[in-house]
Amino acid sequence: MNATEMILILAIIVIYLTYRFKACKDAAGNVSRLNRITRVSFVFRLLIYLGLVFQFYLMLAYYFGWPGHDHFKIVIAPHHIYTSPNEMPPEIQALWLVQTGLAFWAMIMLSCLFHLYERGIFFASKNVNCIRFFGYYLMINWVINDQMQSKFQDMALSTGQLFGGFLIIFIAWIMDEGRKIQEEQELTV
Repeated sequence: MNATEMILILAIIVIYLTYRFKACKDAAGNVSRLNRITRVSFVFRLLIYLGLVFQFYLMLAYYFGWPGHDHFKIVIAPHHIYTSPNEMPPEIQALWLVQTGLAFWAMIMLSCLFHLYERGIFFASKNVNCIRFFGYYLMINWVINDQMQSKFQDMALSTGQLFGGFLIIFIAWIMDEGRKIQEEQELTV
């Protein structure tokens, strides 16, 4: 895909977004908060989908030698940079594939969360499940990084991702408890 085709595709996307956002104004010409959330969620979902397509192409280009693979490098550690799958040790390649698959799944879950926001659903159990998934994703990603870096003796592993995952799971738990309290209060009134 050359630069002209990319510019044409981006122009079509901008025209579509402009048309879609113009229709979100109310009768007085103001944009409500819910409409703003809907618009921003739509844009983020679109960017996530574009990113997924781009990353999927780069991954396939890396494995099959398609155009663009010469600019794609996988950095596992500062002194361990791979430009082709043949250079990677098999155990590192398997862990990297699992990590990449989890990253794709995390992007899909993020898209689902923004889809819920786009529909005006902010504190449902589905939202809590999406947010909880990100906590588990960070912890699993930390374990995979630990396994990959244990193969190389020159790396120090940070625990920031692990604690971040615990914090996100804790926040999701608080949101879920708050949602349950709100549902109980709505039933008693």
